[in-house]
Amino acid sequence: MRQLPVFIDFEASSIGSGSYPIEVARNLPNGSIEAHLISLAGIDRWTDWSAEAERIHGISRSELIEKGESPAWVCRRMNDQLAGRIVYSDNPDYDSAWLSELFMKTYAGDPSFSLHHVDEPLMDVLRSRIDPEEAAKTVGFAKDEARLLVHVRHRAAKDVEYLMAVYELVCSDSPA
Repeated sequence: MRQLPVFIDFEASSIGSGSYPIEVARNLPNGSIEAHLISLAGIDRWTDWSAEAERIHGISRSELIEKGESPAWVCRRMNDQLAGRIVYSDNPDYDSAWLSELFMKTYAGDPSFSLHHVDEPLMDVLRSRIDPEEAAKTVGFAKDEARLLVHVRHRAAKDVEYLMAVYELVCSDSPA
């Protein structure tokens, strides 16, 4: 079985400047997905909350307090699993901000991995086979098809599942 790139996704309290991560998921190269709600307990500075964002992702503040993992534990877990890896996101601007917020405000250390745009491994698969313009179209088609395959979005695990589906679609359309 082909080793998958590692994909990551965050859900957040809002998209405002005071937002913070409330859920994170990533896959491992074997295809398993791990997701964690991130607890707000004891973090006074995480107060920004959007009812609209809650409506979209369906995660309540009380659910985070009741079921969320400690932010420091989440950071340690990710560092242990992802050390030295490149991790891919479909929205690295936002996900980098939430990753930084998570590590800088709740953990005594930096991520042991780096975050890049998901299009990098997708284009790498296609680069040797077709020209860049055609490759970009193929990636776009794969993203559209994956949206049909992964129906529920705006939960971190489902968004990682979507990114894995995009990658598999691009690979299945490409010679081994």
